[in-house]
Amino acid sequence: MDIKNVFSVDTVNMKKLFADESEKCFYIPAYQRPYSWKKDDINRMWEDIVYGLEQLGGSEDYITFLGSVITMHDIKHQSIAPIVRGETPTRVMVVIDGQQRLTTMLLLVISLDNAIRKKLTKDNEKVLSRVLDTLTFVGNMYKSPKNYGLNDSKDYPKIIRAYDDQWATDSQERYSSPIARLLKEYIDFVANDNNRRKTFVYSADDADKDIESHKGIKFNLDVFKKSIAGFLRDRVDVHEIMMEKSGLLDVEESIFVGADGESGIRKDISTNQDQKEVFILLLILRFVLQRVFVADIVAKKEEYAFEMFDSLNTTGDPLTAFETFKPKVVEHIGLEKYFDSNSKTYMERIEAYLKLDPKRRDTSTNQLITTFSLSENGKALSKKLREQRIYLRDEYRETNTKEDFVKNLAIVSEFYNIWNLSNKNPDEIIMNELKNDKVALTCLQFLAKKHTISIALLSRFYSKSLSGDSNAVDFTNAIKAIAAFFVLWRSARTGTAGIDNCYRELMSKGVKAPTVRDDDGSEKVQDAILPFCRQKNADNINLEELKKALRYFLFKGATDKAEIYSQETWLSKIKNINIYTESKEVCKIMLISAFDGVAPSKQGVGLVEEARSGVSETLNKGFDYSFFQSIEHISPQTNNWNGVSDERKHTLGNLTLLPKSINSSASNKALKEKELMFKALSAETLDGQKAHLGSSNVKFGESTESILVQSQHFPYLKSLDNLEGWNDEVIEARTENLGSIIWSKLAIKWLGFEK
Repeated sequence: MDIKNVFSVDTVNMKKLFADESEKCFYIPAYQRPYSWKKDDINRMWEDIVYGLEQLGGSEDYITFLGSVITMHDIKHQSIAPIVRGETPTRVMVVIDGQQRLTTMLLLVISLDNAIRKKLTKDNEKVLSRVLDTLTFVGNMYKSPKNYGLNDSKDYPKIIRAYDDQWATDSQERYSSPIARLLKEYIDFVANDNNRRKTFVYSADDADKDIESHKGIKFNLDVFKKSIAGFLRDRVDVHEIMMEKSGLLDVEESIFVGADGESGIRKDISTNQDQKEVFILLLILRFVLQRVFVADIVAKKEEYAFEMFDSLNTTGDPLTAFETFKPKVVEHIGLEKYFDSNSKTYMERIEAYLKLDPKRRDTSTNQLITTFSLSENGKALSKKLREQRIYLRDEYRETNTKEDFVKNLAIVSEFYNIWNLSNKNPDEIIMNELKNDKVALTCLQFLAKKHTISIALLSRFYSKSLSGDSNAVDFTNAIKAIAAFFVLWRSARTGTAGIDNCYRELMSKGVKAPTVRDDDGSEKVQDAILPFCRQKNADNINLEELKKALRYFLFKGATDKAEIYSQETWLSKIKNINIYTESKEVCKIMLISAFDGVAPSKQGVGLVEEARSGVSETLNKGFDYSFFQSIEHISPQTNNWNGVSDERKHTLGNLTLLPKSINSSASNKALKEKELMFKALSAETLDGQKAHLGSSNVKFGESTESILVQSQHFPYLKSLDNLEGWNDEVIEARTENLGSIIWSKLAIKWLGFEK
């Protein structure tokens, strides 16, 4: 491949970049952020120029380098919107990177040009006539000629911005962006002979949008104006260097000192301060034109330009895939129709989500697009910015349901917001479905800790919930089903065993031949499950198909070939898993599920059984409920009690839930002390609690007793009020006991396994 077919790179000065091709103009696409350089940026550029002028005294080949500018030559004018065909500049360069530099350079040039024109009397023009050609080149930096139009200037602004501006004839042209409006006003100002020796003043008072950018342009012009005035007033040392070395800026010696050494410009300016200042300003302009350079990178395609930009950009914030996607939507619909379109509403909903946390804008966008691609057409998209940009552009272009494409992106973004709120501040969630189903909210909080891969699937059910009440029930039950699937999968093994691939397969392909274990032990093939992504199955996803798919994956979807198809197959695996060390989040939701609606069993130490409704409700308390913040080892993590081995101490049967404050008090306590604490916490009355604490020989510190007295009621701890004989066998029996309770809720009720 010839690299020239991808992009070209040249180091050019400002004259070549702006002025040598008079019909070359720059176009800032809509995804570029507004002009934002501040005073420090302006001062830095000016200081670089002044430093370069100083260096002329000791380094004849000194240049000032401003970095790179990346553009794409839009030969067919496909990027321009709005556009009047046939009435645009001949050569349009779409700016991918360098907008701030290009804009600021023109602010400097206009400031210098205006300072010169203000001082140009007829006498000054006569003396300096042979170096005033500089102004011709300067004019070509900020304007480009057009061959039609009725006004006096008949010139285009050198830079315009998408949608805000429009190159056209006088009756159709429109310039409302800060940079294009400034350039147009200055072009007209210079063209008007009545403005000779006047100071150009840019007014931003009547701007109707991007007010801050307009004010920024005006402010930065004032900064340059003051800097130039200060340089003329205070830097006589540099003036002398510039005049002595004017030959380095293409001022012929005969012009400066004359053939006789006395009749040149130097003689005149020595007695006329205005003429001297104009000459100094012209030399600055010549330095800017000739000795200020950038790396001019021109790409053949927009994706190549972004690839180069992302590689070179080490300090700035790259444009996100969403920012470069938005103009494609506007372009397809058309600017005038866009403002009243549903797509605009959807795009605003996406922007509202991405603006919630500006510091995480890039990360949030990245997560959103990768999840959306899985939800939309089942594609597993990488986190590479280039791939995400291309994905959004190409998929939107090719889909026949463009509005639904944007709608689905908005839905995924809204669900991401719900997802994040569930993990941070569930009280802010406005969804009645979740507020009315506290168990589903608990499950969503749990999933939000570790299981981001499930968002694409859940967003499809969330989308359905927006269309009717019956679908809202499917949405909350889908949350429970996915939580159950995740718990049953992760609790039965020490690794992930390819769980993410199950979601990707379901979203992209569905399941062609899902199998199930029949009563006689044989495997039975069921009807195929369609893909769950929107483009392949827009309307027919349902809860029962989801449950069937998840049951199949537990049976046949793991890379470790471990098959879970019954309570027995699951229990046989979990009793040997150190679930506490494998995943504390999974361990916690298992305990919350196990303690929900149970009462102590008389069948053995630590065992529980299903109770009547309303007893010991834990699942509706919330995964981040403050009284379930800590997992407590019954036999301590260190100094195991007699009969408890290291192999059993982190398994489900040796664990319970306590408030964090009590957990720290209970840590490493002896058996009798633990037993008494559990009795006190499970006591049904305050008097009963005090009686337990008072009748025992075990003495706690005042702080521990105070915590116990102030704590809530924990009825599920009543099964632990007699810990005599606590050992490996008891722990294993309790693991199976709690596991059977969990299976009953998660596998049978939530996931649809048969009893």
